[in-house]
Amino acid sequence: MKKILLRTLIIAFVIVNLLAWLVSVYTDVVIGWVFRIALIMGIMFIATIFSGAAAILGFLDTEQRDHDPD
Repeated sequence: MKKILLRTLIIAFVIVNLLAWLVSVYTDVVIGWVFRIALIMGIMFIATIFSGAAAILGFLDTEQRDHDPD
């Protein structure tokens, strides 16, 4: 799970900064660093929730198979 979150952090950092750069080049609007950090943290929280849910569902699926009496 740590590898997933690290990849998500790196990808979010690159995408947010790339989009902010494109916006500043084509529209002359500068996106502040505080807003960029907020976007990156939001993406990280969403990824944490989804990866945690996937881990729990995977654990429950294997637990149910181990205790199946048939």
